[in-house]
Amino acid sequence: MLALAGCTPSEPPPLAYDPASLRFDGDAALARLGRFVADFPDRESGAENNVRAADFLEAELRRRGLACRRDRWTVTNFSRALPLDDVICRLPGGSPREIVVVAHHDQSPETIEGADNDGSGITILLGLAELFAAEGPPAYTLVFLAADGEEWGMLGSRRFVAEHDDPSRILAAISLDNLGKGFYDGLTIEPIGQFRGYGPLWLQRAAETATTAVPGLWVPRLRSILEQVLDQAVPISFMDQGPFVAAGVPALGLAGAVPEGSRELHWQTYHSPGDTMALQSAASLGQAGRAAEALIRQLQGTREFPVESGPYLHDPRRGEALRGAGLWAMFVGVVGLFFVGAARRGGARASSIAASLRRTLPHALALWLPLCGALGVLRLLVATGLMLEFHLYPATPRDPEIFHPRWPAVAIFLAVTAALFVGALRLARRAPAASPGDRQCMGLAMVGLCGAYVLVLNPFSLLFLVPALAWLGIRGRRGIGRALDLGLFALGGAVVYALIWFFGFVILRSGLGVLWYLMMMFAIGMVGLPTGLAITAALAGGLLLVTGAKKRG
Repeated sequence: MLALAGCTPSEPPPLAYDPASLRFDGDAALARLGRFVADFPDRESGAENNVRAADFLEAELRRRGLACRRDRWTVTNFSRALPLDDVICRLPGGSPREIVVVAHHDQSPETIEGADNDGSGITILLGLAELFAAEGPPAYTLVFLAADGEEWGMLGSRRFVAEHDDPSRILAAISLDNLGKGFYDGLTIEPIGQFRGYGPLWLQRAAETATTAVPGLWVPRLRSILEQVLDQAVPISFMDQGPFVAAGVPALGLAGAVPEGSRELHWQTYHSPGDTMALQSAASLGQAGRAAEALIRQLQGTREFPVESGPYLHDPRRGEALRGAGLWAMFVGVVGLFFVGAARRGGARASSIAASLRRTLPHALALWLPLCGALGVLRLLVATGLMLEFHLYPATPRDPEIFHPRWPAVAIFLAVTAALFVGALRLARRAPAASPGDRQCMGLAMVGLCGAYVLVLNPFSLLFLVPALAWLGIRGRRGIGRALDLGLFALGGAVVYALIWFFGFVILRSGLGVLWYLMMMFAIGMVGLPTGLAITAALAGGLLLVTGAKKRG
């Protein structure tokens, strides 16, 4: 399919290091991990053991000859001050340009040892620092970041990038997380940015080249086309590469690949007391550590680093990538269809369209403004303490807050939103009646404007609008035809429902709790005001389409 759309070849880079040079030791990593989790259990952000773990990591990295510093700051979490603590250590190279290796020393509050998440990444980071420090100055400066606050939205990595004096100096960043369980049978690549961006293809292909050259070594699996679409449509990262990618820094995350037969065990031991040393394996740690080492050595041997920009889709089977004009034509086409539909409903002439929009404006505002007010209600609930305040993520995937909605806040939100709708619709009745054609013209125009905003912000998020193309078939019918219109309207929300189900029920396994999770996201401003206004405008446009079945005299 992509080949027909004008794909270009995506060649892997040439091998730039000696595969025989790999020296990472999985047995040593397992022993090191055992000591770390035994000495520093219960190291969630802000806990005493979290600070002690950071002290230990700084001392260990200094002992290996690295220059270290601490970055301490405070954020708000659960409406309380949460102290955070990054450990940043550098191994100066022949060039000031940097390759960053990051793992997080904090853990979910629901765990005790946190062996896999992310003790495994920390022990690999320590092993890599020891290897490269023993070799003398590398070609490019190596930065080893033991980040805090990963479980609350990659806050440590986010802070590192924000405080960096020149992020453009960073050639690449590699995140290490969930790498030691014995049932892992490979590695996955996580290229998702934090709310925006997608890791460059060249870095993923570099990881592929570096590992393929070593017989028996795990080769990180590149994302399928469907995964790439979903990743870029909903760019919510769960690993420390996210803030780097969002800042325009080439980055990827390496995580263990879970075989089908172990998925339930993996979930039961993720962010739970079951994340212990009992499941950790020297073989898995060795494979992951050598793969990370191979990628670092590949980058250290690279002299020319590609520059990529813009969205893309890569076909791993064909080794081809779709980007540029062919991809943008698809994005623009989706948005354009809504404006074409609006023009047809409003008449071919610009004057007819303008008149149609003017007649329908009060009715459109009566549906949109209450939804905008609902966003304000959520912010107010946080300000009054009825909902908790968070710096970024409302909670980690297993946090009890997700599964225990604050029902008084939910009741107030629904009641006030309903009252806003009643009041706005009563005012709209005083305006001249708008025909079904007028309403359809305005509704499709609103969705088109929302699509234009999304096109600029993140074109892959137009995935949410694709089913709404069914709204082009809404005609403002009466009788049995109204049921067809309602069916087309429901179809327009199919992808939104599917994505909520996919993330909430499948990935987070939070069931209906995902709806409370979404409320918290809007309440703390994790979804920005412009994006919130665009979402509500698209929803109001859809409602406007199906409220025009009955004409008023």
